[in-house]
Amino acid sequence: MQWLATAGEMKTIDRRAIEDYKIPGVILMEHAAQAVARAVRERFAPVRTAVFAGTGNNGGDGWAVARLLRTAGWEVTVFHPGSEKDLPPDAAANREMALRFGVPDRPWDAVFQAPGLIKEYGLIIDALLGTGFRGTVTGDYARLITAINGSGLPVTAVDIPSGVEADTGRISGPAVRARLTVTFGQPKVGLMLFPGREAAGEVVVDTIGLPGALLAEPASFYTLAPEEAAALLPPRIPDSHKGNYGRLLVVGGSPGLTGAPVLAGLAALRCGTGLVTLGLREGLALPEKPAELMTARWSALRWEDFQAVVMGPGLSRAADGKELLWTLLPAECPKVLDADALNLLAGEEGWWRRLRGPAVLTPHLGEMARLCGVSPETVRRDRLELVREKARQWGVVLVLKDAVTLVAPPEGAVYINATGNPGLATGGTGDVLAGVIGGLLAQGLSAEEAAVLGVCLHGAAGDLAAAEFGAAGMIAGDLLQKLALVIKRGTECGKV
Repeated sequence: MQWLATAGEMKTIDRRAIEDYKIPGVILMEHAAQAVARAVRERFAPVRTAVFAGTGNNGGDGWAVARLLRTAGWEVTVFHPGSEKDLPPDAAANREMALRFGVPDRPWDAVFQAPGLIKEYGLIIDALLGTGFRGTVTGDYARLITAINGSGLPVTAVDIPSGVEADTGRISGPAVRARLTVTFGQPKVGLMLFPGREAAGEVVVDTIGLPGALLAEPASFYTLAPEEAAALLPPRIPDSHKGNYGRLLVVGGSPGLTGAPVLAGLAALRCGTGLVTLGLREGLALPEKPAELMTARWSALRWEDFQAVVMGPGLSRAADGKELLWTLLPAECPKVLDADALNLLAGEEGWWRRLRGPAVLTPHLGEMARLCGVSPETVRRDRLELVREKARQWGVVLVLKDAVTLVAPPEGAVYINATGNPGLATGGTGDVLAGVIGGLLAQGLSAEEAAVLGVCLHGAAGDLAAAEFGAAGMIAGDLLQKLALVIKRGTECGKV
């Protein structure tokens, strides 16, 4: 798995590299500058380049990048605050080296006095603010960022775009809009989450010579490489039958909402589940039911007959659904609670105390807000802390669905999903996700494995659908065939 670093975790890694491995900080800065210069030279033809350097070590990286590009024959100018007395030692050393190599420098005031000056350049290197930044950019930094964005020039950000919070991806003021971000050691959490993810553009990760043992230590967040996701796929046994791949029950559906459980059931079949039954209210007709799905009435259901249960797609908030949900909570079978199952729980204080067996909850922002008794805006703002806190409190694996979906187990690191696109913002895709997770549970994966893999597969299927139909034109049903293709690719070549 790929660990994702917070600013504090990355700072600790840097400190330990210097103290425990005796790597001088100036060497790490040189490696960082080499990574940026290499990425720039691979993507851009030599062009007149403006480096905007701040007052910290990020600025020191910028001075070093300018020196390396000048050595390679590029025309480079460093724009700086004008007073360098407070530069950290390594940054000061790189400023001195750059000047001795003949790198031209100009104060920021030159930009403020001649707004058109930036347009005399063809490329900008953003080395203003690093991963330690929090809050809102103000003053000269804000003016510079506004000028950089207004220039229309391609921007390469050093470690993280200035104005983006490294721990959250939050932007609360001006922030650089980069075409390329070269980040060091490990990807920063803020580069994975919107709006920071969009501001970063293409992200290149370079280890800059940091010890592999430090980078391999567990962190607070992680994501999966395609081959790691593929390794979680349940194997298909040559000498097997449908009973080997689990029995899943999908409970849901109500008048006007009969498609939701069908989508969930078909998604479970597409990810390899052996048998899928739809649990339906008495008298509810399913005109769109495919032949591959079985049905059973609520009065005939026995939780112990199934390896996993999905409850909620199209359920409605009627009293009979709540009564059935209340019988499912203490059942030991693995379960996925989605959609109206979550809305029914939201009105019950202490519902999690009745819960038994492995459980995955899949709320979107609005459902999460109702479960927590807060506003959707609060959920969005505090999602990283909230998802971890509530997973622990409720004793569940919590899947918070958003533009970037999070998966939090009761203990351990939070998964940040890297797949998916805006085309998934359409009705029914959540039902598909619930079915995928339930199907993986029925095939024997743990609740955390099923949630992480299910979210990854779901997003990857969405990416294939968007590539074929466009993000605006794709619909939830398009994901079903694409799920099968994603899994086929994963089993054949180790990638999803």
